[in-house]
Amino acid sequence: MDILFDEQTLSVKYDEDIDNTLNWDDVTRITGYKVFSYPGEVTFLVFDNEFGENLEVSDEMSGWLELMGGLPDIFPLPADWQELLYDCEPGEEDVTLFTR
Repeated sequence: MDILFDEQTLSVKYDEDIDNTLNWDDVTRITGYKVFSYPGEVTFLVFDNEFGENLEVSDEMSGWLELMGGLPDIFPLPADWQELLYDCEPGEEDVTLFTR
């Protein structure tokens, strides 16, 4: 699975034929959470849009680090947003990083 993004869209490529795409302008909320997974934890970001849909990406996907580096250029995230995300514990409430 690959995370692809540019100035206008976020896409997740699951295989050669299936893609999910979300326009940045439609994003109303970004949250993050963690789950336990063998052998450790997986971190997720969830992008909710104004149509009641969402797109989830995880740190196990190719392109995660690039997305983490590019998000502050697209959204006004808190200065400590990465710390908030990485410090959350599996099973805790989701961390809200952006709301429109």
